[in-house]
Amino acid sequence: MPKPSIGRITIALPLMFGLAPAFGAYQIVREWTAEGTVLVVVGTVLLLSGATMLASAVWLLLSLGRHRFSLWSGAIASLCSGGVLAAATISHVLPCSGST
Repeated sequence: MPKPSIGRITIALPLMFGLAPAFGAYQIVREWTAEGTVLVVVGTVLLLSGATMLASAVWLLLSLGRHRFSLWSGAIASLCSGGVLAAATISHVLPCSGST
């Protein structure tokens, strides 16, 4: 039985921030009929990546850091979430200010 990895357990804590994109995306997807198609797609990707980050953090904590796959899946979901958020902001899909 492999030893618990304290470093991987420590890395699981920032993955708990997957709650922010998941909750924000839920707010977007909840009103999907009133939103544009592109914004709903962005919300769906953020919802899935946030949920994956949370699931991988819980998996890492419950397994005491023994599974490397959960760390990789959380990292890829985090990169996906950040990339989609940056792309949506740059392309003005996300409304970052009031009406102009």
